[in-house]
Amino acid sequence: MVTVCAYSPEELRKGKGKHGLEAIMLSDKALIATDALGLRNIGAKSAPRPVPVPTSVLIDALGVVLWIDQSEHYTDRSDREFVLSALKEHLGI
Repeated sequence: MVTVCAYSPEELRKGKGKHGLEAIMLSDKALIATDALGLRNIGAKSAPRPVPVPTSVLIDALGVVLWIDQSEHYTDRSDREFVLSALKEHLGI
């Protein structure tokens, strides 16, 4: 699992330890990857800084998108059980 976040590498290190996350976390503070994928959240006027649309994507080894979930509000994330269900369905985990 890989996450791409709009935080600096230092902020990611702090958050990863604080929340006990085991995923690989990559910084996209300048939103370069976010903009390349068309995921900048232009409707998040109340956000403290520009943010991406919270998006979870399941991609196979060939780069084919198998599943995608997006949240309407910049503070919402895909539910853990919902993501696990998609992994089970598409990868047989």
